[in-house]
Amino acid sequence: MKIRPQAEFETSLPYDAVAGGEENDFDDIDPGGRNIAEAVGEMLRPLGYDVSDPIHEDVHGWRLDISLGKRKFWLLINRLIGDRPYLMADESRNFWHPPHFEDFLTQLNTALSSDPRFSDVLWYKDWKDRTRTSTPVIRR
Repeated sequence: MKIRPQAEFETSLPYDAVAGGEENDFDDIDPGGRNIAEAVGEMLRPLGYDVSDPIHEDVHGWRLDISLGKRKFWLLINRLIGDRPYLMADESRNFWHPPHFEDFLTQLNTALSSDPRFSDVLWYKDWKDRTRTSTPVIRR
């Protein structure tokens, strides 16, 4: 089995980064992707997940803390101008991924693929992986 916890995609949501200027310095820049993080939270809550509001992660994007009972996950979502938005998923405090992480990724993929604001969702292992698949879990 292969797990691909990172995805890139297309979205109809507008680019929402806030650039620095004379009124605010670099530390005050909000990266793009907050509206994507909010939309993902809206998708996961009806599935029973407790999802935080988007948490600003400096220039790295927006984090969502997600739980389902004792299971805890997080997503980092970013959108750079001119590039496809992306997300990285992981399970909090685990170095290996138990079966419920696979279930989480599968549900996330189904939610993204079913939402008309998102399209062409492609999953990969890490930044070095040039392979893209339409599903985050590949069973052999």
